[in-house]
Amino acid sequence: MKEALDAASVDQKQPIFIRNALVAHTIAYIVDRKLGLGLNPNGRKLLKQLVVKACRGEKVSLSKEVPLVYQGANLTIEVDGQEHIPSSGPTIFIGNHTRGGPMDSMGQFFEMAKEGYNARLNVQDEEVREPFVIMQRGLEKGKLIRYFSGIFYEIAGRSLNCEIVAIPRYNKEGEIINGQNLKQNAIQRIVNGGASLWFPQGRHRDPDDLRFPEIKATGFLKRVSDEDQHIQLVPVRSIPDSQGNIKVIFGLAVSISEVVKKGGINYFTQNHIAPLR
Repeated sequence: MKEALDAASVDQKQPIFIRNALVAHTIAYIVDRKLGLGLNPNGRKLLKQLVVKACRGEKVSLSKEVPLVYQGANLTIEVDGQEHIPSSGPTIFIGNHTRGGPMDSMGQFFEMAKEGYNARLNVQDEEVREPFVIMQRGLEKGKLIRYFSGIFYEIAGRSLNCEIVAIPRYNKEGEIINGQNLKQNAIQRIVNGGASLWFPQGRHRDPDDLRFPEIKATGFLKRVSDEDQHIQLVPVRSIPDSQGNIKVIFGLAVSISEVVKKGGINYFTQNHIAPLR
């Protein structure tokens, strides 16, 4: 299946009605209601400030600014294996998609970006050094909620310098069957020495469910490999505990050419993500 590859431009201004102060603060209030539970007062205040900043069209660092939001939160994030993250070069972090941690499970992704940024200390360009997230618009139920959540994801994507993809559609086997509109720009950012966080499962799953969408994910890896066979793939596994805290484990990097040659995403999953415990 051919997958058309879309990106949000960080330089593109938000629509003028979003930049309106009243609208921006209303969006910040709604985001705080969803993501702010369990944060301390300073974290909730900073979260709203960053949302207003994003609505104004200003850039927000997902590795340096956002992690400050969940410091001191009720739920914690433990990280292991940071020493396995390459200090430079084109890199894709590939992880499972499960619930756990602060900010309604989103804190884990910002923590991965922070650890990726800290480890990539041999990259001089700050924008290239910071891993970007391939972010989808969300799976909220109801057309109206999905529409407005889509607007929020566009706002966040532009501000956080992410690449935005469409909501996935699944068949009965859990395979993603639609192209998700990710543009070539995302691949070029990786090939040009950047790093990306990628969660091919597309939605929250049981932490032991490591089945990944073969058509979508292996197709993407082959396409990226055609551009550069020396890209490093870093396995990342998120494991929640019974209280809702989460542990993030980084594994040893492996060459994309090896993964494509030996079977694609599910070879990678079973041999490099599954053993991380």
